[in-house]
Amino acid sequence: MLERIRALDPIFQLHWLVGITAGAVLMLIGVTGGLMSFQEDILEWLNADQVAHFENEARLSPPALVARYQAEHPTHAVSSLFWRQDRAYPAFVGYRTPETTGRRGERAMLDPTTAEPIGMLRGQWTFGLIRQLHQRLAAGATGKLIVGISTIALVGLSITGLWIRWKRRPRQAWRWIWPRALGGKLAGEWHAVLGLWALLAYLIASLTGLWWSFDWYRDGAKALFASDSATAVELAAPVDGVDIERVWAAIAPQLTDAKSVFIRWPGEASAPLEVHYVPGDAFHRYADDELFVHPASGAILSEQRFSDEAWGDQLLASLYALHMGAFFGTPGVILMMLASFAMPVFFITGLLLYLRRRRMKRQVAATPSIQANAPAGANTLLVAYASQSGLAQRIATQTAAALQATGRAVRMSGLNEIQPLALCEHRQALFVVSTHGEGDAPVAARSFDRHFCGASEPALETLDYALLSLGDTDYGDSYCAFGRRLDRALRERGARTLIAPIEVDKADAAALADWHAALAGLFGTANTDREPVFDRWRLSARTIVNPHSLGAPTACLRLEALEPGTAGWQAGDIVEIRPRQPQSIVDAWLQDHGIDGETAVLRGGHSQPLRQALTDRRLPDDGVPASTAIQDWFDALAPLAARDYSIANIGDDRIELLVRLARHENGTGLASGWLIERAEIGDIVELRLRANPGFRGDETSRQRAAIFIGNGTGMAGLRSHLLARIGDGQRANWLLFGERQRTVDFYYGGDIRAWHDNGDIAHLDAVFSRDADDGRYVQQALAEHAERLRDWVDNGAFIFVCGSHDGMATGVTETLTAILGAETVERLNEAGRIRMDVY
Repeated sequence: MLERIRALDPIFQLHWLVGITAGAVLMLIGVTGGLMSFQEDILEWLNADQVAHFENEARLSPPALVARYQAEHPTHAVSSLFWRQDRAYPAFVGYRTPETTGRRGERAMLDPTTAEPIGMLRGQWTFGLIRQLHQRLAAGATGKLIVGISTIALVGLSITGLWIRWKRRPRQAWRWIWPRALGGKLAGEWHAVLGLWALLAYLIASLTGLWWSFDWYRDGAKALFASDSATAVELAAPVDGVDIERVWAAIAPQLTDAKSVFIRWPGEASAPLEVHYVPGDAFHRYADDELFVHPASGAILSEQRFSDEAWGDQLLASLYALHMGAFFGTPGVILMMLASFAMPVFFITGLLLYLRRRRMKRQVAATPSIQANAPAGANTLLVAYASQSGLAQRIATQTAAALQATGRAVRMSGLNEIQPLALCEHRQALFVVSTHGEGDAPVAARSFDRHFCGASEPALETLDYALLSLGDTDYGDSYCAFGRRLDRALRERGARTLIAPIEVDKADAAALADWHAALAGLFGTANTDREPVFDRWRLSARTIVNPHSLGAPTACLRLEALEPGTAGWQAGDIVEIRPRQPQSIVDAWLQDHGIDGETAVLRGGHSQPLRQALTDRRLPDDGVPASTAIQDWFDALAPLAARDYSIANIGDDRIELLVRLARHENGTGLASGWLIERAEIGDIVELRLRANPGFRGDETSRQRAAIFIGNGTGMAGLRSHLLARIGDGQRANWLLFGERQRTVDFYYGGDIRAWHDNGDIAHLDAVFSRDADDGRYVQQALAEHAERLRDWVDNGAFIFVCGSHDGMATGVTETLTAILGAETVERLNEAGRIRMDVY
């Protein structure tokens, strides 16, 4: 099956919702848990002077310790005694007084050599606070409940995180265990990879931690795992008091190698004294054996060894060891500590991912969002568009918004969504259309072009219309051909023009201003140009990626936003760059017209010499009229038309471009020459981002397989899609790429080969027309895999084409038609499954 379905959205939504809400508490729990991992060792180190005293002096026996303590504190009834035998450490005695309330009683810390109470150890208060924060946020029962709920949340986060990782990276083991910076998604990579590393630790810590959070959980665990083999030990006759001397004489031989010992005095007259000790060969530091001793005679009534218990009882007795990692020895404690300290990393990276997703949703389109969806009818003004690169759609959106602001009912629609008969339902319509390639309609509008412009129906005598046609005079006779064809078809059906059709060459600002002025005169809209402004970016890096190529130099450019966090785009989008004239051309023009280039003018609110300010303006044939102020003359000059480039990466504050140097008879291209030859690293570049709906991916295409076809610098647009899809774990990718020579013209070849080796690209067909052992073009490689193409298309694959229109795009279209059939290709175009960004 070619397509792979992403993780279910509800699970993903649950994961981030729980992570954001419980993340702060889990971060606190993790940090405090990590600090407690080596609490005893840290306290010993902080109190090394006092602990050394315990080692240098002979320690009292337990009976002597109890006797001395009770002699000094006759009102303290001893209830327990704990001491370490494997290391120097204070002894702890539990006691009760007539004023004592509660089950636990009081506890005193004693010098094991003198039985004198000692003050609080350095750091003990701090660790006490840390423990309170860890167990109940230092907020009593309410904090304990919050900790318990957050612990349950950690279980859910671990399971859903594993599920999401599996759905996005199945059978790709190395990507599970090592992060990779991919398209600015390093935070996401670390979030996922560290999650796998810490998964087992978090599940163990949370499932054991719930034991201390909820009685129902503890009762349930006992019901599941506790055995019925344990029998209660009772005395034959009640005993009043404990003879600690006899007890110690009886148990001492069994405690010679014990690491620690805990003695609990009986709470009732018929109950035995309990001795819990950790033997030297214990499985872990909390795997204690038990002795039940007659408190008066010292006789050992029963013995229960940890190793002899049922596995369920061993598990319950090891919960704290599992929780701390001590179940696996010192390495386990270290690993659990590291996992605990890593918890803030998950919260921070998760929060960054959440904020990034929110920001991308706000910036999902570079065009404003409006609700121009009034029902069709005589009183509804139709705004129809046909867009290939997104410019016509953006202008149509601005037009519809301006009309709506006047209170009119507006319906905005792409021509691909309109049946020709539907035009009869409207009395007024505005058309904003672009011409693609050699006079073609944009891909999505070709069906409308064929069924409307190539027919004689329907009659439209009641329709008044205005037409804005976008084109490029570099295409010669094909300039605005579709717009002219549409205008002729409308007039032939009887429609009447509201204004003369307006044609725009390369997004010319003056022609667009004429359109806005015409709207203001016809409908009373605000006579303003709402074109987004150009932002200032910095050229931070430039590398020629094809040295010694037979073709023109191609550069990989990196541009960085001057204000980080303000940009946003999607894979497939376009950047418009305002080029600069060569300074030598400007200086020659100034000299020819006798104008002082050092004259200061205001440009963008900043004073600049005229020779510098003119580098981004169209130079007129004539000089400055004598009666015109130099500033007014400069303000009236049209800026140079922006040049469009496909964005080669995904991210927020850095744009990567792949630009080939254009060469003409009179020099190099205006924009490519400036970007590659004349601009210095660090120079300011004015640009604006533009949504490219005709080449963008969407939720449907991201869930389907995709075929990427391109040549030359078209690799830029294809790479952004591959980065996005691979970053999301989508591996059903087939790339067909063509250039001249494999050794020097395989742009991003290292990354592409690695993706193919890793399985991120299922099929790779790279062809090179000037290599002696190849000599193929990309459309020929596509034809060689006709059966695979049919299979992928039948299974719902989308096709993305990026690169040169002449040769490649036309050849690919012809090959698709030959293999799939004209009807299928038309259906794919209408469904948006063929998406092109060609030039």
